[in-house]
Amino acid sequence: MTAHAEMTEMSLPLGPGDIADEVIRRHESLLRGREAFDPIWEEVAQYMGPAYSGFTARPGHPRKQREDLVDSTARRAANVFAAGMLSGVSSPSQRWFRLGMQDRGLAEAPGARAWLQEVEDIAYRVLSHCGFYPQQTLGYHQAGLFGWQCLYVDEDPGQPGTGVRFRALPLHEVCIAENFHGEVDTVFRSFRLTARQATQKWGEANLSDALRRALHRRGNSDEEFDFLHAVYPRRDSGSPGDTDRGKSAESVAGKSLGTQGGETLRPYVSVYLERVSRRIVATGGYAELPYIVTRSHRLPGTPYSYSPGTEALADAKMINEMKRLILEAGQLAVAPPYLVPDDGFVGRFSFEPRAMNYYRRGDGNSLADFGPLSIGGDPRFSWELLSATKEDINEAFFVDLFLAIKSRISQGGAPTAMEVAELAGERMFLLGPMLVNQQQENFRRLFDRLFRLLDRRGELPPPPPDLAGRSLDVDYVSPLMLAQQETRTNAVLRTYAEVGGIASVSPQVLDLFDHDENVRLVLEQRGFPQTGVRSRSDVAALRELREQAAAGEKLGEVLEDLAQTAGQAMGSAPVPGSANSVTRGDGTQQEAVAAPKVGGPEPTESNGNTERR
Repeated sequence: MTAHAEMTEMSLPLGPGDIADEVIRRHESLLRGREAFDPIWEEVAQYMGPAYSGFTARPGHPRKQREDLVDSTARRAANVFAAGMLSGVSSPSQRWFRLGMQDRGLAEAPGARAWLQEVEDIAYRVLSHCGFYPQQTLGYHQAGLFGWQCLYVDEDPGQPGTGVRFRALPLHEVCIAENFHGEVDTVFRSFRLTARQATQKWGEANLSDALRRALHRRGNSDEEFDFLHAVYPRRDSGSPGDTDRGKSAESVAGKSLGTQGGETLRPYVSVYLERVSRRIVATGGYAELPYIVTRSHRLPGTPYSYSPGTEALADAKMINEMKRLILEAGQLAVAPPYLVPDDGFVGRFSFEPRAMNYYRRGDGNSLADFGPLSIGGDPRFSWELLSATKEDINEAFFVDLFLAIKSRISQGGAPTAMEVAELAGERMFLLGPMLVNQQQENFRRLFDRLFRLLDRRGELPPPPPDLAGRSLDVDYVSPLMLAQQETRTNAVLRTYAEVGGIASVSPQVLDLFDHDENVRLVLEQRGFPQTGVRSRSDVAALRELREQAAAGEKLGEVLEDLAQTAGQAMGSAPVPGSANSVTRGDGTQQEAVAAPKVGGPEPTESNGNTERR
């Protein structure tokens, strides 16, 4: 499948000019819905991440910033947030998700465990080789600053063996809209490409005359042009064929996998157009929304979100002003302005460091008239307030939590979910909603999109017969995700500890518990490797063998006891060659039977042996 194979079909009742006009009108409407947030996000970017500016003006050089910004607390806190989220939620150095079946019993089917492990390994390899983790870091950074992120996931034939491309988009390029259920289903993106880049993407024949002229003018192939990409549900376009939506069924996380195919009309329309000329350069469709939009905290009445950055904006402004005043006070303390007597003040009075202010003193000037100007003020109060404000900013970005986890990692190895929960305390309670949204809006759609792409490309192994057409599930086993579920594990462990005292008096109370399932729950919550846990069928077979071995050992003990009892009943065995033994005709020894005495008692039977008296 080529890079644009998903975008080969387009069935719209409108002409190209009408489509372009409708797309531009919709984009302008979505921009108006974002107007209230743009100035706030621009301020957040200026104080905390200049590289992400561009909401109210064309973005400038990322290294250029306002000269009046003298404090970097908020910027460093945002960096810690992005790094902490990557390490604690989707670390490239450890396994942070695990594949299973929605029907847990199917995981015990023949070949299921090996197939799930193979598909899981493929997913990890694709995420690592196709640049997912650097792009996800940028996404976390924007989620911390602006409260949302947008990751573009599409095919890339230039990637050998995987063919998937990830890209975190600058949010000033993106507008979104929700469906009735509050899910993002519409994304419009405005961006710039050079004439050379546009030719590489769509071919010269699909470009406007102005762009082609720039391409062939010497030195103008790098001239930039504005483009717009619109992706929205096909049913919103008024096109026929909506009933064909979703006919192909390769997917993950609630869908089926392993049945390749494709729709004649995919459920999402895709339109690329050149903005100035209004020329449509490409049309098509997507089987899934290629833009993965994640909101940190939902706001009512808008598809957008608030963020740690917006919460800390006032503190970032205040700490910047306080630090500027403290620096000025320090300069004045080290190099204060001076008073110099004269016939009167000459010129304007200056409070700049080392300034000389001349004034009229009259007759009789002395050395006491020459000296620094007393400014006053208590810088200690300013430092205390600045330190408190810095703590507020760090708290908004969960810096204390992420640095505690970093400290634990530096001691050796990744922390367990229990250790994270102990380190975090109430901070995990506040971080919870953001983690839930990452799981539901980000990773659920990410894996759905990723596995569909890989399956359509034939890069996934065929599933075992029992799993064909069945639904996969994704469990998240990173430390921060597991720490959210730590209460379940703690409930099991605390209950066993509390019941232990009762069980010492009445052991039968332990029959109330399914010990196997409880241990499996603890292992799962602790992130124990799935390959290190025996399946239920293997455990049952092992226990059956153990019971058979125990039964055989018990039988041997019984037979040994019987033999000892029989030997005791027969008395001591005769020694060969003794007076009590005789030799048979075949040479074997036999106990001699004493002749009965005349008039003595008749032989009696005892324990199956003939006893002579």
